[in-house]
Amino acid sequence: AFKFIFYFFGTSLHELAHYVAALLLGKAESFSVIPRIEGSQFVLGSVKSRVRYKFLSSFIAFAPVVWWAILFLTLLYLHIIQVRNGMPLIPSGLVAKRLKSVSISDLFSLWVFIQLFWAGRLSVEDLKNVIRGMLSVSGMVFLSVVTIIVYLLRHIISN
Repeated sequence: AFKFIFYFFGTSLHELAHYVAALLLGKAESFSVIPRIEGSQFVLGSVKSRVRYKFLSSFIAFAPVVWWAILFLTLLYLHIIQVRNGMPLIPSGLVAKRLKSVSISDLFSLWVFIQLFWAGRLSVEDLKNVIRGMLSVSGMVFLSVVTIIVYLLRHIISN
């Protein structure tokens, strides 16, 4: 029950990402953030969808990762993290300053951070769907076409 209450917002964002991707790439059939037990697993939410080509289900399954990109860009914008030599880092002075006086605003910001982090986390079922989609016939064709395009672009750019 605690997990449901604490992560309800993040779970809603996670499932919303799947739902929007399903609307764009196929047909969204259902959306739920009502927790339930399926077999031996506790499921916080789900989206059911149909796609014309199986590889598109990989993108629907991978969609929640967009929240990590939004979180990262927000933290960069707020100067909470910086990027040096291609690696993100949190300035230690900022952390020390924040720990000296923690406000309600800081706690709310931490909660939002946790929700966005939770929203971007892929479930085991999401990972299975990414792999199934890419290992399907349409997935192999898609990967082959992308590989050929990348090869040709590299060849054109290097000449």
